[in-house]
Amino acid sequence: MITIAVCDKENTITNQIEALLNAISHKEHIPVEIDIFYSAHALEAYILDGKRYDIVYFDIQMQRDDGISTAEKIRKADENALFIYLCGYGTKILEFFCLDIFALLKKPIDAPRFETIFLEANQRICKRHFYFFYQYKRAEYKIPCTDIMYFESCGRKILIHCRENGIESFNGKLSDVEEQLAAAKIPFFRIHKSYFVNYHYIKAHTKTEITLTDGTKLPISKETGNHFIIQHDRLLHSETSRPAE
Repeated sequence: MITIAVCDKENTITNQIEALLNAISHKEHIPVEIDIFYSAHALEAYILDGKRYDIVYFDIQMQRDDGISTAEKIRKADENALFIYLCGYGTKILEFFCLDIFALLKKPIDAPRFETIFLEANQRICKRHFYFFYQYKRAEYKIPCTDIMYFESCGRKILIHCRENGIESFNGKLSDVEEQLAAAKIPFFRIHKSYFVNYHYIKAHTKTEITLTDGTKLPISKETGNHFIIQHDRLLHSETSRPAE
């Protein structure tokens, strides 16, 4: 799930960005959660209260707010968010050199450029964090989550089925794998007591089995089936949330 804040004084801009994000989310199967703000101080308060975002779309020219000053405060509170600044034509780019910028979008927003920047941001987010770490014979290993198709429990061993490098293994429990990956940006689903599957490799599913992109078929257990289907459909049709101003 990619968490996103959109902060702009203009309702037409926030609506446009929200619509573009939802369209990209459905097309690329990237689940998003969107919070809308109409004042920089409201966004600042939300972040200072502990909320964290992967991407922040921020109108640097907010009325009644010192946009650059507020942006600097938010950056100090959240060092990991990717900031995409929004500004009107004619804005002097030199004003932004003091800020940590992932990208700059001019208004009115160009939809193809918006999509390109968002997908680049998503790539950065996915690559930044998430490896799966495990130990085997006193050595520690790590595998990018993007390369893992699914985990399989075989007795006391966990088999890691990778996209290109075959199968790795280590001693452990599938429940411990699930706990380690609970906060990953790449979602994994527990479809069976023996299988924990990367969402992005699921090509199709029925009520009783899934088919992966390489043709592998895995069973869905009765115990996890309904929960899996609900989670899967929620990612495909992720809803947005709107905090109070």
